[in-house]
Amino acid sequence: MNADRYVRQMTFKEIGIRGQRKLAHASVVIIGVGALGSHAADLAVRAGIGKVRLVDDDVVEIDNLQRQTLFDEEDARLARPKVLAAARRLREVNSGVEIEPVVGRAVPTNILDLIQGANVVLDCTDRFSARYLINDACFKEGIPWVYTGVVASYGMSATLAPGETPCLRCILGDPPEDSSMDTAATAGIIAPAVSVMAALSVAEAMKLIIGTGQRNPGLLYVDVWNNAWERIELPPRRPDCPVCQGKYEFLEK
Repeated sequence: MNADRYVRQMTFKEIGIRGQRKLAHASVVIIGVGALGSHAADLAVRAGIGKVRLVDDDVVEIDNLQRQTLFDEEDARLARPKVLAAARRLREVNSGVEIEPVVGRAVPTNILDLIQGANVVLDCTDRFSARYLINDACFKEGIPWVYTGVVASYGMSATLAPGETPCLRCILGDPPEDSSMDTAATAGIIAPAVSVMAALSVAEAMKLIIGTGQRNPGLLYVDVWNNAWERIELPPRRPDCPVCQGKYEFLEK
């Protein structure tokens, strides 16, 4: 660990040298390397998290560049896979971090392997079907994860830890159809909303790894255009929740 590189971060008393060492030995998996994922990966790598695994099957397109900070016009012209373009840029940012790009989508047959060894999983997807899969896998393996979604000018985030908090299915019930939800294609999206939500997500990951700080105790809603911040209290774990009863239906689909 290059202490000079992180001196300002270690000066923050909640992290210090012990916290920085914990970050250096930690592993984070980022599922989805679009708007949220590119911001989150950049922050995680600059913070010195020791290993960052990137998972996505998409390629860079010109309309990504308005909000997806790791990519450039050459990436879009060549339609580079996002995880490969991101890894190339991130290695230039911090050569002391191990970057593992995985070109592919998280699915029931591979997600347990993808999250193996992770201290934290960051949901940077744009589909509830993917989030419920992440929820099943993380609660099965006992790995905390941070749910984050953003569209238009607003986003939501919750930190979900097996044995401590309810799971996503406890909170939201059965998943909505992906086609019924607003997306960047239908409602638009602005980069400042992405930046805020990604920053909150990585801050939660750092707190989980280091073990200090006040973690988000609820479902946080932020609208940067209307300057609205609201924290919604999480419900208790549902006694009839399949996930909390050890039934991982989305891992079987």
